[in-house]
Amino acid sequence: MEKKENKGGKKKSILMILLAFGPAILLFLVSLGKCSNNYQQLPVFSEIPSYKFIGANGKEITEKTQAGYITIFTTIQVSCPTSCAIDLFKFNMGLYQEYRKDQKEFKDVKILSIVTDEQGNPVDNIDEIIYTLSDMVVGYDSTIWNLVTGDPAQVYNVENDKGVNLYMQENQEAFAQKPYLSVLLLADKKNQLRYVGLGNQEGYIRDFKQHIALLRQEYKKQNEKK
Repeated sequence: MEKKENKGGKKKSILMILLAFGPAILLFLVSLGKCSNNYQQLPVFSEIPSYKFIGANGKEITEKTQAGYITIFTTIQVSCPTSCAIDLFKFNMGLYQEYRKDQKEFKDVKILSIVTDEQGNPVDNIDEIIYTLSDMVVGYDSTIWNLVTGDPAQVYNVENDKGVNLYMQENQEAFAQKPYLSVLLLADKKNQLRYVGLGNQEGYIRDFKQHIALLRQEYKKQNEKK
């Protein structure tokens, strides 16, 4: 009886993803990100193109400044930062707080949230959303979780081996009809895309966190060999 319920739950989850993101975006996530945790080493999907953002401190952020860091890319919207594309509360509690509280261990992990308007367009002024995060997020530290301005297409304009382009996908059920706004990207220390996941539900964020752990384990093994 229990097995039947588990199978039903899995089918329901798959159906919900299909309804929310459509076949094309699901294909993208399956091809680029939804790999099994049986991987001992995360695959390298592609190199993220060169990018340039301006951080909350006014400094320029590029793939060169991020070299040597594991970087998590998200988007965040000025109009409703807590629940538009990603679930800010669950992202904060599920990822950021752990990395913040143990910087001795997680100093190699950085978060870049690209600030956009409700349509995914770049914005110039991020003072208000900086204040919002500082007020809502315990111990908010821009050196760990930086809000940046710039075009999100710089990093989200990627496609899988089926020719499905993440940035170009549209779906009526997604926020602003643009599924990429809810997507988290995981880049390694060489600016290579290693995983793609969703940031709008607790289960997805937990899954993403597991893949960060796999990537960090890869670096630990490399250091042990040295």
